Amino acid sequence: MNQIIIQGIGYLALLFVILSFQKSKRVNILLVMLVGLLFFVLHYSLLHAWTGALMNLVEAGVVFVSYKKETREWAQKKFWPYVFILLYILAGILTAKSRVDFLPIVAQIFGALAVWQTNPRTIRFLMLIPRPMWFTYNFVVGSYAGMTTEILILASVLIGILRFDILKQKEK
Repeated sequence: MNQIIIQGIGYLALLFVILSFQKSKRVNILLVMLVGLLFFVLHYSLLHAWTGALMNLVEAGVVFVSYKKETREWAQKKFWPYVFILLYILAGILTAKSRVDFLPIVAQIFGALAVWQTNPRTIRFLMLIPRPMWFTYNFVVGSYAGMTTEILILASVLIGILRFDILKQKEK
């Protein structure tokens, strides 16, 4: 398939992920993010980057369970982070063909641990860890949209750390 179309799908995914944070309601954030993740699944699949595709598919599952948390008792169970970490590992084992394929697996495990934290500072610092792993993976598989995504997420996390963890600490 044409690289312009493949990269375009990746940038469309990025657009949905970015737009998700501009929604005012949690339910809308999660639904728009889910669409973005599914576009990333398609993007990585077209690149034959199966580990990236499955990592995003499992993450879509995380978002779906988070979406259902307020309305379904089954989604409120505390075992979900462990289920998703196990799914990341299994999906990675099934798809990994080289050492670089293990980077998004480890990245997603840290991401899963981060989003289940209650302390925002801990979340921000844990979210730093996956960025270079995903960037490297995206570079190797040729995902320009993925590399752009990681740069934007890294910048956002660093700005958050500066605003809330460094400058706010100086004020106290």
